[in-house]
Amino acid sequence: MPRRGINWAVEVLKRIKGLEFPVTREQLREKLRDFYYHGIPATKILDEVEKESFASPAELLHELAEAIRKLEERGELPITARRGINWAVEVLKRIKGLEFPVTKDKLAERLRDLAWHGINMDKILAEIDRESFASPAELLHSLSEAIRKLEERGEIQPAQA
Repeated sequence: MPRRGINWAVEVLKRIKGLEFPVTREQLREKLRDFYYHGIPATKILDEVEKESFASPAELLHELAEAIRKLEERGELPITARRGINWAVEVLKRIKGLEFPVTKDKLAERLRDLAWHGINMDKILAEIDRESFASPAELLHSLSEAIRKLEERGEIQPAQA
């Protein structure tokens, strides 16, 4: 399924909205208790993470991606498009320190030289109608939707699960 990793990362960010970082595993457990990834409860994924607290959303998404990798290696999850999660983590790392709302132009500067499956960020950003973003979650959602549009027009191939 295309962009599952990106969409999953967006959903995690939406569910933790309002939490002050650093956050604890128990705070996350409460916010993610009814959320599933490929049929696996997010709480089970959190159990795979060794850390008890997370300093930033990027660190959280990175640790969740690593936990998913462990589950995949043990055969408890099918190999997926985890690259989407890792790509979302890279976006969050590059925008660290930006004040939201942030403009598309400012984002283009920070995301220069980043590509999604070989597609340059400029092309993806050009698909987005809005000129500013209120939050990191809104940004990731908009990027995911822009990728979907490019896929629907056949300008890029869908990510393989």
